[in-house]
Amino acid sequence: MLAPVAGDTVIMLGDYVDRGPESQGVIDYLRKWPWEAKLILLKGNHEIIMEEASFSAEHLKYWCDVGGLETIASYDAKFTNIPDSHWEFIANTQPYYETKKVIYVHGGVAPKKAMARQDPVDLAWLRFSNAKKHFSGKLVVCGHTIQRGGVPSDKGHTVCIDTAACRGGWLTCFEAKSRRYWQANEKGKTRRGILKPKKGGKKPKISS
Repeated sequence: MLAPVAGDTVIMLGDYVDRGPESQGVIDYLRKWPWEAKLILLKGNHEIIMEEASFSAEHLKYWCDVGGLETIASYDAKFTNIPDSHWEFIANTQPYYETKKVIYVHGGVAPKKAMARQDPVDLAWLRFSNAKKHFSGKLVVCGHTIQRGGVPSDKGHTVCIDTAACRGGWLTCFEAKSRRYWQANEKGKTRRGILKPKKGGKKPKISS
């Protein structure tokens, strides 16, 4: 749908692994990014959980309980099959990405802290339901908290674009400047829309 070109910046918000059959394939795709657009890779809570799984049996068990089994299955069902290059990929993901007007993050931000002082774990785990305006005045774009209506949600200061792709919902791409978004699902359907501030509980208009 998008075909990003040179000069574009594509920011992935994290959670490349777990809850699906092709975690290995996702990482391979992103490592061999086929587009000329600049790619920014943020760290989701599932990347943190995967990293922690390499530290102890207790962490490994927790990872398996929250999607790690599916990830390991994608490596021919052997934890030891995960190559060093994929561990390096996970380790090199960033906790956030900041522009002049927007902060991109997986989970959320502490509203009174500068980004350089944020806790990387909190950035991956904070929930959209608790989001408050960041003191910088910048828009925050996040994922992590599923929006069950199937479209991005807007609090004015924070937009959440997790629309349940991992559970048969939609995968969403959002352009902060234009407020346009594009979506695709596992059935091959696509749709697009423009996110407008909600008034009276009305949902954003969607077109196929």
